[in-house]
Amino acid sequence: MAVDHQRTQHLFKKLSQLLGQNATRPHPEAVHDLRTISRRVEALLDALATEPDRNQRKLLRRLKRLRRRAGRVRDIDVQIIALRTLKIGRDSGRKAQLARHLNDRRSRRERKLQKALDPETIRNLRRRLTRVERAILAPLPARKPAAAIATASSAPAQPAPREEVQPVSLALRMFATIARQQGAFTEATLHRFRTRSKRVRYVAEMAGDDPEAKRIVSQIKRMQDAIGDWHDWLTLSQTAQKLFAEPVDGPLIAALRNVTRAKFVEATRHASDLKRNLLGRAQAAAKAAASRTAAPAKAPLAAKAKAAHRAHPRPRIRRAPAKPKPVAPPPPPAVPEAAPPAAPQGLLPHNFPIDKTTNNS
Repeated sequence: MAVDHQRTQHLFKKLSQLLGQNATRPHPEAVHDLRTISRRVEALLDALATEPDRNQRKLLRRLKRLRRRAGRVRDIDVQIIALRTLKIGRDSGRKAQLARHLNDRRSRRERKLQKALDPETIRNLRRRLTRVERAILAPLPARKPAAAIATASSAPAQPAPREEVQPVSLALRMFATIARQQGAFTEATLHRFRTRSKRVRYVAEMAGDDPEAKRIVSQIKRMQDAIGDWHDWLTLSQTAQKLFAEPVDGPLIAALRNVTRAKFVEATRHASDLKRNLLGRAQAAAKAAASRTAAPAKAPLAAKAKAAHRAHPRPRIRRAPAKPKPVAPPPPPAVPEAAPPAAPQGLLPHNFPIDKTTNNS
């Protein structure tokens, strides 16, 4: 299934609204949406614009800087949410101190995000978004028939037209590359596997309501939620250790580390399941595509030969009728062999056996 243009239009419109919303009041949901929508637009441009122009390159650079600022705010938001769910009775004072520390850091990072979204920057980004949207959603040129391509082979070379992207096939190929490069899941590699798989999900979402795309998105989202939950607790544990500088056997730090270990086990299970399932689908899709393209591989050559024959038909040559082959005469009938003549009386036949042991003397 091709790219869903209606969904793409909604994506650009939503990002334009989020720019103004986060400039005035960057609440947690708005910051999260700004970060994820920016990633989706970046994935869309990477998939559709194989050779980005100057406007697209500038837009990607500015969106990347903006997404990183929003990501710093989002990192604090998820730690605050995780800390609220932690049930601890002996060290409630340390928990309240950690919550105040996180809120202060959130306020500082929020002001930096608002400063990056000044009115001039928002106008510039919206203008570039409009240009990119028009370029991406422009209708593709109609394909020429094979005969027209064959007859026009002598014309000067023209730049290749933009091909229609198939999001599901592209997403499976991207994930196959990621899965082959991924080794054993550790704390150092698990989060990177999640961030790289996000782009696969965003590419699959371009297909809209395609059933296969929905299955891929659903599986990746379950993995993202599990690994993201583990990473939030890991970041919260690291923040608490830096703030209190206490040994790992302290009540608050010990509770955070226990939750983090349990979340890590669950996250690796989801990641392994996703790697096995989607890699199998990617390999099956690659084999199916190879079998489909193997048979009609000679079709362009056949079409070209057919077009050349129509342009310059060969004269028909009338052949003389073939002479009948001579029939061989039948073989003569077989003659029976004559019997040997009888021996004269008193004489033995030449083949009569003679007993040499008899003495006649």
